[in-house]
Amino acid sequence: MKAFIRIIQISVLQLLLVLSTSISVKSQTFDIDTILYNGDPDKFINFVYMGDGYKAEELSAYIEHVTTTSNFLFTTHPFTYYKNYFNVFAIKISSNESGDQHPRTAPDCPPESEHPSLFVYNYFGSSFDYYDIHRLLVPTDYETVHYTLLENFPLYNSAFMLVNTPYHGGSGGWISTSSINEYSNHIVVHEIGHTFANLADEYWAGDMYAAEKANMTQETNPNLVKWKNWIGYEGVGIYQHGESGVAANWYRPHESCQMRFLDSPFCPVCTEAIVLRIIELFGNPILSYYPDQSNISLTEDSIQFNLNIVKPEPNTIRVKWILNGNLFTTNIDSVKIYSNQLLTGNNVLRVEVLDTTNLIRADNHEANNTFSLQWVINKNTSNIIVSDYENNIKVYPNPVSDDLIIEIEDNNNIVNFDIINSMGQVVYTGNLLNKTIVKTNDFTPGTYIIALENGRKFEFRKIVKK
Repeated sequence: MKAFIRIIQISVLQLLLVLSTSISVKSQTFDIDTILYNGDPDKFINFVYMGDGYKAEELSAYIEHVTTTSNFLFTTHPFTYYKNYFNVFAIKISSNESGDQHPRTAPDCPPESEHPSLFVYNYFGSSFDYYDIHRLLVPTDYETVHYTLLENFPLYNSAFMLVNTPYHGGSGGWISTSSINEYSNHIVVHEIGHTFANLADEYWAGDMYAAEKANMTQETNPNLVKWKNWIGYEGVGIYQHGESGVAANWYRPHESCQMRFLDSPFCPVCTEAIVLRIIELFGNPILSYYPDQSNISLTEDSIQFNLNIVKPEPNTIRVKWILNGNLFTTNIDSVKIYSNQLLTGNNVLRVEVLDTTNLIRADNHEANNTFSLQWVINKNTSNIIVSDYENNIKVYPNPVSDDLIIEIEDNNNIVNFDIINSMGQVVYTGNLLNKTIVKTNDFTPGTYIIALENGRKFEFRKIVKK
C-alpha cells in the first residue's frame, strides 16, 4: 500500500500569525559547505540547507545527510534533467542538544513508546505537533531561520531544514523541513514541490489549504481547466478531492502523484510546473557570448560567433541563428560568417534560444520563454583584404560525387579552408599547400561554399554535391 502523506504546508503568513510575540534573534555567520556547484550564485538557482538538532560533533553527519538528500533530489524527475542549473550549499549550524522537540500536544500522537515527550535545546526550535498535528515538524523560531539565511546566504532560492531526529515528519511552505529517517529523501522531494514550485498537496490536507494552484482547481470543464493540454496523457484527468464538504468542490490532475503519495513520481502537471519554475528562475540560458559587443565593424573577411549555453541533459535547447531576417542555421553554439554572406552596410545577426522540452505544454511557452540577443555587423568592403591567389585556385570536379580536389598553383604558404553547407554550418575544415583531396561521400547533396584563408586573405568557391 502506498504511504499516504501527512505533511502539511505552512505559509509565511501563518507562521507570522503564530509567532506574534517577540523572539530574540540569535542569527550569526557560519561556515558553509558546497555540495553542488555549477556556476555563479548570482546566476544559478541556489538550494540552501540548514540543520537543527546537530551538535558540533555531529556536523559531519549533517553534511552526509545533506549530500544524500541532495543526490536523491537530482535523481528525481524532472530535477535530474536540470541538475546543471543548480548549486547546493549547506550552512553548518550546531545546536546545544541533539534532536527535536515533541511536546505530545497533538491528538494524533503515537504511543509514548513510539515517540516519547522530548524537550530539546536545538537551534531553530524544531518541533513536532505543530498545529496539533503530530507529523507536522516545523522550525518554530522563524525569526532566527530568516536572519540566518539573510546573513549567510541571501541569494538562496529555496531553503531546506534537516532535523536530526529519526521520527517521521516534515512540512512545506517557505522552507522545506524533514526529519532524518527512511522517508527523508522522499519527504524532501515532496516538500520542494511546495516550496519551489508552489504545488498543492494532492491529498486533502484541510479546508484551509484549498486554493487555485498549478495542480489544484475548482474548474471542471476539460476545455478550460489549467492542465487542459495534459488531459488523457499518463492518467491526467480531473479528479475530485473528496465526496463531501469543501473537498468536494476541489480537483486534482492525477490519482497517483508525488504530491499525494511519497513513493510516486511527479505527475505531468506537477512536472511542468517545476520545469517552468526552473526556467523562470534561471532566465536566459546564454551565460556568455562572443563577440561581447553588439556593434561590430567587419575588418576581416570572416567573423566567429560563440555562445556559452547552460543545457539540460538530455539537451532540449533549440538555437536559431537568423541573419538579416532569414534563418541562417540551427542547433549549433558557434557560427562563422563570411563577408560574401553579408550585405554592404549594416547586417543584423540574431540568435534565439528556447527550451523545447516535451515536459511543457503550457500555452504561449515559446513566446514567453524565448531568449535572444543580436549583433549589428557593418560590412565595409574597403576594409577587407582579398586574396592574391584568386586566379590560381582550382576546385574540381564540380559537381562532385566522391573525391573533391582543391589545388593552388604557385603557392608558398599554408592555406586553411572551411567547407560550409547552405545553412552556414562548417562541415569540413582542412589546409593545403598546393593540393589536397576531400572525401565528400558523407556530404548531403546540395550547394556548398569553400572558404580559403591565408592570414587575412580570403577567397571563395561554390561547389555542388551530387
